[in-house]
Amino acid sequence: MDPSSHRNPETEWFQDSHALVSLPLAPSVRSKLQIAGFRSTRDFIRIAKNSASVLARESGLTLEEANDALKAARHGGEGAALKGARSAAEVLEDERRRPRTVTCCEALDDVLGGGIGSGEITEFCGCPGVGKTQMCTQVCVSASTPEAFGGTDGEAVYVDTEGSFMAERAMDVASALVEHLRRMEACESDSERRTEMKAALEGYTAEKILSGIHLFRCHEVTELLAVLETLGEFIAEHPRVRLVVIDSVAFHFRQDFQDMALRTTILSKMTNRLMSIATSRDVAVVTVNQVTVKPQQDGPARLVPALGESYAHACTTRVILSWENDERVAFVTKSPRLPQAKAKYTITAGGIRDVRRRRPRDE
Repeated sequence: MDPSSHRNPETEWFQDSHALVSLPLAPSVRSKLQIAGFRSTRDFIRIAKNSASVLARESGLTLEEANDALKAARHGGEGAALKGARSAAEVLEDERRRPRTVTCCEALDDVLGGGIGSGEITEFCGCPGVGKTQMCTQVCVSASTPEAFGGTDGEAVYVDTEGSFMAERAMDVASALVEHLRRMEACESDSERRTEMKAALEGYTAEKILSGIHLFRCHEVTELLAVLETLGEFIAEHPRVRLVVIDSVAFHFRQDFQDMALRTTILSKMTNRLMSIATSRDVAVVTVNQVTVKPQQDGPARLVPALGESYAHACTTRVILSWENDERVAFVTKSPRLPQAKAKYTITAGGIRDVRRRRPRDE
């Protein structure tokens, strides 16, 4: 009898095994599978027994993600790009589901599409004193906002290249956030929602928020590159990390290099690494850039973002922080999903907030 007649139809699609990297999987799904020990389509039957529920349990995927992974494995590597194609509607739905980290300035969150998006790089650029580090401190604290309040309920990584991070300031911002959320809970009229909010605030303190901000101090560019190289592993060990801040990218690259070609090459590799972390770990990445003076042939010199034109393509969204009539203004100047817009913000004792207009007194 022909041995091929005894082939199990449930498992025969594994006979021509393909590497996991050849399958049309989302980077976050592929990363979870690799961490769980999956290397090829044969591992789906060896470890997961061809079961979506087992695959989800063994790898940490959702049941929907596990089903999609099994379907992709059945198609194999040949023609996978076509068979694994997704509709634009599915992509849009995924983008809408992505968690966002708020800045606590409603006007700025609005122009950012609801906050700083995960899976992409958002750059804040501006002159000294405009509030770049204050913005970074605020979003690191905001990353801990419980889901009951529309937050990501996560932790943050702060890579400090300038020595500008101040734990005391972070404590002030965290304390203000805790008080703000408690006021929101007290003002909530829906009893069921208020119960959820109250439960989420149990044990939610400024000290707990700060314990979820992981600080790396990098004194030179080699230390920065070393941190970024191991950052993926660190996030895997700390799965609650939702945000990575680099404050700033420009500092070492503007001081430690004489060879501009070498600087451009290393900077390109670094930004590719950051984008890989953002997409594979589904975290929001915030970078800080400085400004420099650019001479003009037909007019006075003007301030432009540092690190050159090639670096401008590295970030997904660029936000320039500036001054306008003695008020701080954030300009969204570059984004594939957002229109150009601006929003006013202010820095208070409690962090980044909206500009509040005082009503004129009646005479």
